[in-house]
This record gives sequence, C-alpha cells and structure tokens, in this order.
Amino acid sequence: MLSGLHPQTGNDPCLSDHMGVRLMGPINTYSPTAAARAYVQLGWSVTVGHRLRPRAGCTCGNTNCPALGAHPLVPPGPRLVEDSIEEALQEAPGGSLIAATIPFDAVLVPYPIAMAVMLRLDRISPVPCLVTHGATAALLVLPVTGRYAAVHPNVEVRTGPDGWIALPPSNGARWDTPPWVESTHIPHELLNGQDVGRHLREVFKMSTGANTKGALQ
Repeated sequence: MLSGLHPQTGNDPCLSDHMGVRLMGPINTYSPTAAARAYVQLGWSVTVGHRLRPRAGCTCGNTNCPALGAHPLVPPGPRLVEDSIEEALQEAPGGSLIAATIPFDAVLVPYPIAMAVMLRLDRISPVPCLVTHGATAALLVLPVTGRYAAVHPNVEVRTGPDGWIALPPSNGARWDTPPWVESTHIPHELLNGQDVGRHLREVFKMSTGANTKGALQ
C-alpha cells in the first residue's frame, strides 16, 4: 500500500473498501478539485502554491522564476483537508498543488534517464513518476530511502517536510505513472530508494558510455 495511505471505510461515495484496501473512485487529474481530493485521500500533505498568470508570469514576482506557477508559497499555506478543498481552491484560482515530501521521497532526474529507468522498474513494480515541463522527472520512493538513489551529480533528492513537488494539474506537471493503478485506482506500493538507485546507476553508466562513444566517432 502506498506510504501515507491508511485503510478505512465510511460513507464517502468516492471511496469503497475491498479486502481491506482503500479504493478511490475515478480520478481526473485535469480537475484541480478532483486531483486535490485524490491526493488528500492518499494521506499526502498538500497545500496551494503560486500560480501562473497569463502575460504576467508567476505570482511570486520573480521574472526569472525557474518553476513558473508551480512552487510553494513562503510561508506555505494551510494544509488542504477534504471537507474544504473546493473552498480553498476557489480562494486561489489557478493555484498550484504542492505536496510535502513526507509520505515519500522524490528522486529528481533528467527526463530521458527517468524513462530508461522506468522501463527497467516496470518489470519489478510500477513507480509513481511525475514529469515537469518535459525536462525533469520525479520518481517517488519510500520515505527516507531517497538518499540511496543519489548515485550521480544529476540526481536531486527531496525528502522530509521541507521538500516538495508540484502535482498535476499544476503548470507544467503531469503524471507519467500516477500513484495509483489506473484501472482499479488502488495505490501503488512504493519501492525502496536502493532499488531505484541500482537501476539509476546502470542507466547513467550506459548514458555516459554512449556519449563517450559518440564523441569519439
């Protein structure tokens, strides 16, 4: 079961319970309200962040913002709770959805490297993978294990309450592999960062070898 998700039953029409596993109803990650509700149901700590204004840039005011409309407020806003999600999003239309890296660690790598690693990991277990602006991908692993995946200078690990990722439908963010099985909406189990790190090391090594060979030709 995905770290941070606690089985429970109740009368929520969006949830059902099967064999002790909490199931979520259909999830539309293009809808901020539906997406936020799904993330909160996973037990993630989600807040509303900055937003991208048409022709006016990020609400942070930085004209060279590296994460346009998709990064936390300073200080962060209140954690979203299921009963008030719609109201909170109405107060900040277009605001990004920001998750603290508490129930998972986020391992950020260049997109091509991530896709090569995902092909390998799919043989073991699907890993939730978030793509931002088509350039970087974040692989979600068990909390406090991301450090074992820091096998190359181009790997960034975000962990703990001070770490964060911007979730779809935030500007530039999309799921390559969502944190749930798309056909059943059952949350994926997270892998240990060691498993991801082993494959990252091999892919980076192959990538370096290919680049060296190309330079010599």
